[in-house]
Parts: sequence; structure tokens; C-alpha cells
Amino acid sequence: MNLTRQLILMIALSVFLGLGARNMQRNPVPFWGYPKPIELIRTKVAFAGAELVSSDSAFVPADQPYEVDLSTAMGLYMKRKKNNVHFIDARETELYAEGHIPGARNIPFDQISKYADSLLTIPQNDLLLLYCEGGDCRSSHDLAEYMLANGWKRITVYLGGWAEWSAETDFIDSKQ
Repeated sequence: MNLTRQLILMIALSVFLGLGARNMQRNPVPFWGYPKPIELIRTKVAFAGAELVSSDSAFVPADQPYEVDLSTAMGLYMKRKKNNVHFIDARETELYAEGHIPGARNIPFDQISKYADSLLTIPQNDLLLLYCEGGDCRSSHDLAEYMLANGWKRITVYLGGWAEWSAETDFIDSKQ
């Protein structure tokens, strides 16, 4: 085989293999140009005929708590006063005393009757972010279910909990 034929065969084989590999990808790269960058959009939720666009407005009244991650919890924390967001620590009092999110109230689910007065001072239309230790901790979910059953409808549960928050942020209130 002469050199020209070998080159043509190698180029054709390369193109064939390249196209085959490209088509096997979930999101193939376009042939020309670049894909459009993802546009960041503000959360818009249509509710009762009105369009809500503030950072906490995506959490419209619901029958179940919303589950949020660290970035959402941080966003709510940064605008908590402006948007009437209340952080509630559902862990035991001793754990709360060792460290908690600054400004968070301690309402342990296991002692809910003891903290009923504190709970009643929270307006039922405000957004609540509940957290516990994180991972498989159920206290925040149990407290969320209790609060939903008693009139609060805008409740989020921060899944990462104190374990993730204390490891990933500098916003920590502790006695140390």
C-alpha cells in the first residue's frame, strides 16, 4: 500500500472513531462554536396569580417542608433579616450551647412543649429554616412536620445540618 492510501485510511478511520465517540456522549460537543453558557435566572414561582421573585419567595406555602442544601441555606442566611427568615436549631440544648448558626433559636423537638412560647412568637407567614446535626438526624424533619400541622406553611429543612455548616462556613456562634 502506498503512503497516500495509508494516510487517507488513517484520517478516515480517525474521523470515524471521533464521530462515534462524540455520539456516544450524553451531551455531545457541537460541531461548530461553543454551547451557550448556562444563564443564571432568578427563581420565579407563580402563586395565586402573582409572580414572586425574592430570594425566599420560591418557598411558597406547602404541605411538606422544602429540603435545601448549603448554598440555599447560605443565601437565606445572608438575607435573613430583610426577608424574615428564622433559623431554628432542632438539636438538644447542650449541642446548641456548644455551637450553632448565629441568630438561630434552639427549639429541640424532644422538648417541644417546653418551647411552645418561643414557637408562638414566630409569625406563621415567615420562612423557617430548620436544621439538626445533619446526615440521618430526624429532629428537624420531625419539628417541621409538627409545625406544618400547627399552621406554619413556609418551612425548609437544611439537610447538611450543623455538621456541614460548621465545616464549610465561618458563621458559627459558640461559647469558645
